[in-house]
Amino acid sequence: MISTTMLIAIICGVVAGLLGFAPLFIATRLVRKSESTQSITLGLYGLGGSCVSLIVVAALLVVCAVVNRGMVAPFAIAEILTLVVSTSVYVVYKNVLAKRKRG
Repeated sequence: MISTTMLIAIICGVVAGLLGFAPLFIATRLVRKSESTQSITLGLYGLGGSCVSLIVVAALLVVCAVVNRGMVAPFAIAEILTLVVSTSVYVVYKNVLAKRKRG
């Protein structure tokens, strides 16, 4: 049985994972709008988005540890799973499904 505190930690972890995905989303938008053809510029957008995303995820994990140390595990699992799933779904949508609609 899941306690109310654990359910709140899981919900907060999902929200934190989505907040962690936001810098990656912004970075991919910047890459698509960039007029530069140099791969170093495009790579730096991706690297910057990844670094900011990891900083957001780590900072929110530290906040969870300070607020309620006992709920770090469900929070962290929900946060990381949400980040991985949302990134994967976005990449598959943009690279596979969106191209099928155009083609």
